[in-house]
Amino acid sequence: MTDLDKNKQVIQNFIQVVWNGRNLTALKDFWTENCINHAMSSTENCGIDALRVYHESFFEDFFAAFPDIQIEIVQQVAEGDRVVSYIISHGKHSGSFYGIAPTGRSISTSVIRIDRVQDGKIAEHWSVSDAVGLMQQLQS
Repeated sequence: MTDLDKNKQVIQNFIQVVWNGRNLTALKDFWTENCINHAMSSTENCGIDALRVYHESFFEDFFAAFPDIQIEIVQQVAEGDRVVSYIISHGKHSGSFYGIAPTGRSISTSVIRIDRVQDGKIAEHWSVSDAVGLMQQLQS
């Protein structure tokens, strides 16, 4: 397995274990202690503790509203220490989400994430999600 393939595997394993497996305790297995999450809106986006708080909120908001959501990596490209992943999530809106009562609708939403991998762990992360598309699906 090449280093590029190993870097892609880090992201694949993170998605499977932490997000699809709903295992927050495994964050430390995939992220460096001094990681930077550029997807966080807060200036406190550095370190594993800030990352844990971010993911706790994500779990409480997103996974509570879409408890059956499954996250799938559709495509990955790696170059140097960077991995770009195109992700699609599918699930049913079964819980309140930002003030929107459960609709029972099936949703599909996409994310593009860029991760910098260092020594087999995620050191830096950026992402863009289709939040508008998700909200349209809930309000249609």
